[in-house]
Amino acid sequence: RPTISVSHRVAMFTYEEEYSHALLFVKEAACLFTPAYYSHKNIETKESSSDLVTETDKAIEELISRRVKEKYPNHGFIGEETVSDDGKVVFEDRPTWIVDPIDGTMNFVHCYPHTCIVIGFTVNKIVQFGVIYNPVLDQLFTGRLGYGAQMNGFPLQVTGETKLNKALLLCEMGGRRDDQTMSIKTQNIAAVCAEPDACHGLRMQGSAALNICAVACGAADGYWESGMHIWDIAAASVILTEAGGVALSPIVERSCPLLKRRIIVASSVELGTVLQSKIQHVQFPSD
Repeated sequence: RPTISVSHRVAMFTYEEEYSHALLFVKEAACLFTPAYYSHKNIETKESSSDLVTETDKAIEELISRRVKEKYPNHGFIGEETVSDDGKVVFEDRPTWIVDPIDGTMNFVHCYPHTCIVIGFTVNKIVQFGVIYNPVLDQLFTGRLGYGAQMNGFPLQVTGETKLNKALLLCEMGGRRDDQTMSIKTQNIAAVCAEPDACHGLRMQGSAALNICAVACGAADGYWESGMHIWDIAAASVILTEAGGVALSPIVERSCPLLKRRIIVASSVELGTVLQSKIQHVQFPSD
């Protein structure tokens, strides 16, 4: 009988129990999210006037952190608000839950419906599954490594578009608005929107996780951003790749790529390569 290596068994394990709990956690968190979305919000400012946090961000993260510790006391936990308090990301090989309690907090504050709860799960720094739930639109995006990606149970597939002049793209302004940063960002917009090879259009939705999911489900063809964090992209990255999309920079790098704080995703390698040639990344320190 052929010998099955330990590494092979680990690679094929689907972490079904953890995945099932993640689904329960996001639905429980939605019970905090939804009433708060339609109510008055207490808002605090973090690094800039466009970097906000609400009491609901904190309450959802505390809830998910508590549930993880109850079920898996030996697992790691990385949450946006926890890290914001001490400024350090400790990303280890042990099973780790990576949580953004509300991605798109600015949208949440303004009742703009592109906002979501994000849970990613990694082992040996590889994302095993991602769960992203937008309670406003009742959209549940899921992806499990090797088992595909879905939205509300329906399989996801990228468009496979290869041409910039046929692509709908996404980007963001981000929280840093100094002159140098804004100059780079506006140059990037011009680089993809100018003739003779202009993209079909450019959109800003205000949520990195949902932007990546938009590429995964074929609603958009490409997306780039600098300055986001590991909790913005970990869960979405596996949903993207399981839907056939590519992350060319920097997720494919070997040394803790999820900590690099810059990303280009696309519906095809060809389109991603074109975006790589045109996009200048704003430099941010790694998480």
